[in-house]
Amino acid sequence: MEYSDSGSSRRDNGGSGSARRSLALAALPLAGLLCSPLPAAALLNDRVEVFAGENATYDSNIFRISPKLDPNQAIGSGERSDVISSTSVGATLDVPWSLQRFQAGYTWYANRYHRFSTLDFDGHVARAAWLWSVTPELTGDLGYTDTTSLANFANIQGTVPDVLRTRQAFANAVWFPVARWRIHGGAAAVRQNHGDPGQQVNDIETATGVAGVSYVTPKDDRIGVEARVERGRSPHDELAFGGPIDNEYRQHSIGVMGHWTATGHSTLDARVDWLRRDYDQGSQRDFSGPTFHFSHTWTPTGKLTVVTAAQRDVGPVQDVQSSSFVLVKGVSVRPRWALSDKVSIEGDAEYNVWDYRGDLLTGLSWTHRVRTFGVSLLYRPARRILIQCGLSHEMRTSTLPLADYKDDIATISARIGF
Repeated sequence: MEYSDSGSSRRDNGGSGSARRSLALAALPLAGLLCSPLPAAALLNDRVEVFAGENATYDSNIFRISPKLDPNQAIGSGERSDVISSTSVGATLDVPWSLQRFQAGYTWYANRYHRFSTLDFDGHVARAAWLWSVTPELTGDLGYTDTTSLANFANIQGTVPDVLRTRQAFANAVWFPVARWRIHGGAAAVRQNHGDPGQQVNDIETATGVAGVSYVTPKDDRIGVEARVERGRSPHDELAFGGPIDNEYRQHSIGVMGHWTATGHSTLDARVDWLRRDYDQGSQRDFSGPTFHFSHTWTPTGKLTVVTAAQRDVGPVQDVQSSSFVLVKGVSVRPRWALSDKVSIEGDAEYNVWDYRGDLLTGLSWTHRVRTFGVSLLYRPARRILIQCGLSHEMRTSTLPLADYKDDIATISARIGF
């Protein structure tokens, strides 16, 4: 897809030197945040927090362009990188009342691009929840979330910005009829809409229900069974190329889940399911087979935590911009080392295989292999001030033509609350 330079805000052609100067300029507001006076007292006894944040990000490959593709053909210029400044303000509420707790939060943020100003975007994250309790043995959550964000170009293979709006309503309950037995159930409804008319065929609505029972030991070890049902549909099937298609599906799963404290420094969380998904049209996307999640947390000292995980599961709605069925298999290692009470280092190493099966619009199946490595440094000089910087590298290889890419990201951010 052709990209016109007339819509971008390129201010100079200084290459990497310009990028460094842009990153420095974008980071200047961070100094203002750090120089702000600390609040004399928390709002409403810590029940309300008002906060502001500033973030500067250097991204070496904004549109996730394949190294096999000439950037001049892809975006009308030889530039792949950009510096993005992001300003956010918001407030959170957390009010206990008797056995109940009421929570709410709203964040508004503005992203501004140095070169590609057509990607400038104002978004929000909103959440409200009631953590209800009839008795200590019968509790649950009821809530709603509403977010807007810019779709990741790794999922688009284009240069047109696509604003995603995702809304979710959820409810769940947990009941301990006797001391060692836990019964739980819940329901959720999700709707995701695309702002780009060319992507609206991928709008989706899902409804999910879950129920399970577990045996809980005095040490809080658990083992149980759980069943899930899900139904999904696209409200814009008529927008598909070549005529209407039916993207509606039904999904069922049943499995075993557990939590085990192996030692004082080692815990294991696991879930294994048998899952089946059937589409009303396009049987090449139907799937039945095992899925699983394993997570091991190791805390050899009070300062070091290492979380290792493995999964085989259906791709999450927010990341799957396709009419395909997507199966994700992967492993990850995430260490965290507290150097002191105020300084910590976090790492991230992941390898994931995204298996796209039977896309109705293209008739293709393909596989992405994604490797991600990152490290970040966190400094918290006071309870409500956080300064963070990080580096990450992502590389994707793919069987889909021109879908491979490499990307390096550097960030620095600060947040202050009162």
